[in-house]
Amino acid sequence: MHLLKNLLLVFFVIFASFLGCGQERFQKIPSHVVDFKAIAIDNPPQKFTTYKENKGKVTVIVLSASWCPSCNALLPVLNNIHNNYHSKGVNILMVSEDDNVKLATKYKKSSKMPWAVVHWNYDLMNALGNPGVIPVTYFVDENDKIQKVKAGFFEEKEWAQIIEGML
Repeated sequence: MHLLKNLLLVFFVIFASFLGCGQERFQKIPSHVVDFKAIAIDNPPQKFTTYKENKGKVTVIVLSASWCPSCNALLPVLNNIHNNYHSKGVNILMVSEDDNVKLATKYKKSSKMPWAVVHWNYDLMNALGNPGVIPVTYFVDENDKIQKVKAGFFEEKEWAQIIEGML
């Protein structure tokens, strides 16, 4: 079963590299996360400052969508990061780029995501540099400074190194 999961993961990564979830580049990578408002899945609209109240030492913001193969390949990595680091003050905030809140809600429920998920909007995307590609991961410190931005799929070991360096 483990081998099958790994083979599927490799397939999704290779498939996504040929398909591409987006080709445009960032307008400008921001240095800090400014407050933004978004529709939280399973909650009323909230601001980033709302998440800051529950935020620990590191917030990992992930731009994702249910239709993106690389994004789906990241889900096991995100689950492991959540399980290994949430108790150490690391929180995940996923920004769904699905077409509507209903699809984003279905994606969260079907994938059993224990972290917060919000639905994208233009203000939020502009606050994050409007990357035009997914998945994109932002590693944000407790002062809202973006320490690292990574586009595309990358290995869990690299996630852990970045997070460990921020803790």
